[in-house]
Amino acid sequence: MTLTLNNAEIESLMGMDDYLEVLEQAFADLADGKAVTRPRSHTYTPIGEHRHYLFKSMDGSMPRYGVHALRLSSDVIEERVVDGKLRRDKLPAAPGKKWVGLVQLFSIHSGEPLAILQDGYLQRMRVGATSGIAAKYLSRPESKTVGIYGTGWQAGAQLIALCRVRSVESIKVYSTRKTNRTRFAEEMTRILGVPVTAVGDPRALAQDVDILVCATNSLSPVFDGDWLRPGMHVNSLQGGELDDVTIRRADVIAVRAKVKSSHHMVPGLVPGEVHKGARFRAEDEAKIQELGAIITGRAPGRSAREQITLFGGSGTGGSSGLGIQFAAVAYRLYEKAKRAGVGREIPTEWFLEDVHP
Repeated sequence: MTLTLNNAEIESLMGMDDYLEVLEQAFADLADGKAVTRPRSHTYTPIGEHRHYLFKSMDGSMPRYGVHALRLSSDVIEERVVDGKLRRDKLPAAPGKKWVGLVQLFSIHSGEPLAILQDGYLQRMRVGATSGIAAKYLSRPESKTVGIYGTGWQAGAQLIALCRVRSVESIKVYSTRKTNRTRFAEEMTRILGVPVTAVGDPRALAQDVDILVCATNSLSPVFDGDWLRPGMHVNSLQGGELDDVTIRRADVIAVRAKVKSSHHMVPGLVPGEVHKGARFRAEDEAKIQELGAIITGRAPGRSAREQITLFGGSGTGGSSGLGIQFAAVAYRLYEKAKRAGVGREIPTEWFLEDVHP
């Protein structure tokens, strides 16, 4: 039987500590040559003014678990200027104003599908946990103060993970809309048990913090790299949030993998997100290290207290998400669901064929 899990079931099965554990091991396995991953692929099809259909996929194998995972998303995206900044939104275009994203988990020994999972909640936690792992290895151990740009779906998980890997004592949040940052500050204070303060000035947010987080869908920089102080660590979800100065000033730039994602589109119709992010020079590329190599000690991380370190997401000198991340997370969820009797089983034979493909 093949197990199916929805977002609510996934949320009930696993907390941040599990995500941190399995993802750190996944990056270590990749660095050790014990895992296989394919870079993310993006296919854009124009469907109207400022809109594209975007199909994304990535996959990877984790031999330690005997599984391979394929993560795919089928999105309608819109790029528009909001509050003077270009941003990209995923529209809930599916019936019922919903989105489409799936993780398919396969056995590498029989080839059969083990599970099909909705990807929304596990994706949020995967991104947050990955940033948390980066902060664990790159930020100063005594880091206690955090500033975050963004109040959307991804932002909360960023803070949850940071509070698991560092003894965070205070957090500041900024977004362009006062109502959003006030709501977010109140909500996260309740969830974290750490005071979260909303601030109305983006520069004030960057002052007196040890860790600076960008969790936005802005395709324009959200802060000025000149605001960074020696010793700070920066986590960013995607390259559009960062300016060239931040790249220049970073002493170490960590990425999931150095191999870059691919983008495929109609000639002459290039979405703005493909151009997002800071421009890298040869000397900047030399500062890039893979997160797994830093975890395993194969590559240097922070080597001095005054260094500025950066963990970059999609479009920041390396890969976007990795298939092995979804393999590791999906397998842990699969195990937990089977033990707890959570989810629905459908006949595996529906997916098997007796005709040679």
